[in-house]
Amino acid sequence: MKMRKTLSLVLSAALVLALAACGGGGGTPQNSSGSGEPDASKSAPGASSSQPEEVQDPGPTATPVQLGGSIDNDNFTMTFDSMELLDEYQYKTSEYSSTSLYVEDGYKLVVVKGHFENKSTGAISDSCFNRSALVNGTYEVDGYDVRFNFIRDKYFEIDAYTDLDYVMYINIPNKLAEQFETAEFTIAFNDDLSIPATVWGSDGSESIEADQFYTLSAAAGAAAPAGGDDSSSSAADTKGLWSVNYYVDDFQQPTEEWYITNETSFTGTFSNSATTNSKLLVQVAVDEFEGEGKRVAFFLYEYGRNQVKNSSTNYVDEYTITMRGADGTDTSLSGTVYCGGDRLFIDDKYVDTVLNAMKGEGTLSFHIVEDEHTTTSYLFSMETDNFGSLYESVAAEGR
Repeated sequence: MKMRKTLSLVLSAALVLALAACGGGGGTPQNSSGSGEPDASKSAPGASSSQPEEVQDPGPTATPVQLGGSIDNDNFTMTFDSMELLDEYQYKTSEYSSTSLYVEDGYKLVVVKGHFENKSTGAISDSCFNRSALVNGTYEVDGYDVRFNFIRDKYFEIDAYTDLDYVMYINIPNKLAEQFETAEFTIAFNDDLSIPATVWGSDGSESIEADQFYTLSAAAGAAAPAGGDDSSSSAADTKGLWSVNYYVDDFQQPTEEWYITNETSFTGTFSNSATTNSKLLVQVAVDEFEGEGKRVAFFLYEYGRNQVKNSSTNYVDEYTITMRGADGTDTSLSGTVYCGGDRLFIDDKYVDTVLNAMKGEGTLSFHIVEDEHTTTSYLFSMETDNFGSLYESVAAEGR
């Protein structure tokens, strides 16, 4: 580089001297600045030692969105209705089932609720969206720790031409929850809904390549708009812990077939060969069908999220149950999870015993042991509250 510059200056000087010697009738050529020095901007390539640095493309800028706003494109519309700080959160996934969001011990939930409409021709999975969160401007959460559930049995995808409510949530430590002020959720996705690429730098840093970035920011305690309750029940009479709901037909319209369930999960513990006294959530359902009679069923969720089921097509799972009444009296019962079933039914000969106890007042406790694997047990209590009045009201209607 230095040799090329020296040669250029020597040639320029020789040219000036030659023109001066020839007389030529013209003075020394001047650059646009009027000085007698060569115009550096017009020097030959390579004459300048400084080159402009290559500027990297910063990528798309994140589009801010507020509560009450939405992301709307040809593939989907995603609304943002509320952001809440909660100890726990449960939602129904069908007429007879529900689930609870996972909460680590010593943590609380930051939950964003909204509605999602799939306008595309195929199912949309939560893996189409890269998600991250920033709490109070300092606490970072990213990857799979920012969870995204559609309110349905298949939590992680939504079918074509359908719309569902959703929740997006993170776990934050209790100490941080006490200081919680703001949370910022960033959502990245590609226009064709392919999975966003993760790029690793030589220093170990990580970045996301995607066509679109959106950022939702909200303060603590941002409440859902009026009428924004996410209950999936099409018809209900709620006046306490228990409510009357109605099964729906193929057109998602309520029928005359009722069931009574607890609005909030009862809590308890479960133990097996791998754990002792771990978290248990319980949903109860009572109904009555023509030709089948009365039924009482328990839905059991180990760790608050893993539903107890019987995957066998040949064998039932049988359980020994002890019910302790409000007066402290213990009653022996039995129950069954049928082949392919997802609930524990009280066996028919004990249904009236359980129902009579539930119609009374006070607290009922249940200790359940699996007959085949006696190390597996469940323990929970329920408040009878308004169950008796609801049951008598639906029974009086002839169903």
